[in-house]
Amino acid sequence: MPEYVAIHAHCHAKALTNPAYLHRLMTRLPDCKVSFLRTGCCGMAGGFGMLDSKYDLSLEVAKPLVEKINGLPYGTLVVAAGASCRQQIAHLTRMRARHIVEVLAEALT
Repeated sequence: MPEYVAIHAHCHAKALTNPAYLHRLMTRLPDCKVSFLRTGCCGMAGGFGMLDSKYDLSLEVAKPLVEKINGLPYGTLVVAAGASCRQQIAHLTRMRARHIVEVLAEALT
């Protein structure tokens, strides 16, 4: 398990509920320092960021997230529940974000 975990909460989760449960789940993993990335939307918003006419705007929206991820300590695991968020993170950074379920399942094995 990595020493640091950074969580990017999906916009849909933020709109419908309090994503603090993500933090509570991840802190149950031994020897993990967990934090939220204090950012807004990843810029993808489903298929929005894939439209030619919206791509540049998508990149602008994603800038704060990309800057935060690029500033994380080496070896930090980024967790993002949204498929479009993970795709955007992979496209714009060197990071491969993982779904929280993947991380928790791996911790159980």
